[in-house]
Amino acid sequence: MHRGMDCRGAMRVLPLIAAAISATSCMNDAKSWMRDVFTTAPKPRPVDELVEPDVDIPSRDLFYGVGGQKLVPRTDIAYRFIQKDTSGMSLNFDVEDPSGRRWDAKFGHEAKTEVAASRLLWAIGFYQPPVYYVREWKIGDGPEAGIQPEARFRFTDPKWKGDGIWSWRENPFLGTRELNGLIVMNVLINNWDVKASNNKRYEREDQHPRHIYVVKDLGQSFGRSVGLFLGSQGDPNDFASQRFIKAVSGDDVEFDFKPIILNPGVGSGIHVEDVLWTCRRLAQLSDGQLRDAFRAAGYDDAEVSSFVELLKRRIAEGLALEQRARS
Repeated sequence: MHRGMDCRGAMRVLPLIAAAISATSCMNDAKSWMRDVFTTAPKPRPVDELVEPDVDIPSRDLFYGVGGQKLVPRTDIAYRFIQKDTSGMSLNFDVEDPSGRRWDAKFGHEAKTEVAASRLLWAIGFYQPPVYYVREWKIGDGPEAGIQPEARFRFTDPKWKGDGIWSWRENPFLGTRELNGLIVMNVLINNWDVKASNNKRYEREDQHPRHIYVVKDLGQSFGRSVGLFLGSQGDPNDFASQRFIKAVSGDDVEFDFKPIILNPGVGSGIHVEDVLWTCRRLAQLSDGQLRDAFRAAGYDDAEVSSFVELLKRRIAEGLALEQRARS
């Protein structure tokens, strides 16, 4: 206490200090209220960072996907080689086209499966980067110059800044129907490579919501899930040989699905309504849309027909739980 100020003086000063603090707090509350009232940007719900709100599923173009026709990679040009990535299950090249657009080109079986899987996740509202299947293309110079085989081209959007990875067990959406629905979707297409390093968080410029959560590298799909070691991909016979739903006990659903050992629990703790949420969304897609998803991935007519029928069978299997949900 200041020298010369007695207790009675202190008692007179304290209410003034308290009033000043209260006034400052009120001013801060008022400023916050003004920002909320007059801001023009919509305030996203937390789950809007995982799945788009109010998605118009029947109108989605599954042939060209989220990037549309305008972003389709050209095959009449030479790409500039930037670097090679051999860290994953497939070989990747970073390349650039003459207009300055950068792409991640992935070779191998995943070139097809990832495009089809990405189309389907985007179709029902889950965020995806633009991806395309390119049958044949060319690198102009450098150590990899020449004609290149089929590849999945993923657009590197300069407005999407990587913001780390996210875990299936630690994220803001635990317990939500949307997160469980995303798990169901990955099980339904038998994407067994559901390790956390394939889950990316992005910060986007000039877009709402600003932060989004994405499941990438979906190529280990449409085959059998993990057996003794790994599963298969892009094989209609393998996809047909494995059931979608193994058993239902009360409200709990057990899948005939085994993910990679790095995430053994993914697919457990799913309920009837979670399966219905995903399958009801998928059921809004027409046969033409489903065919477009696989046509865009470079499959021939026979393969397209097989995958579409198998997918429809799994969707119907999920929708058959409707009666159980009503009882």
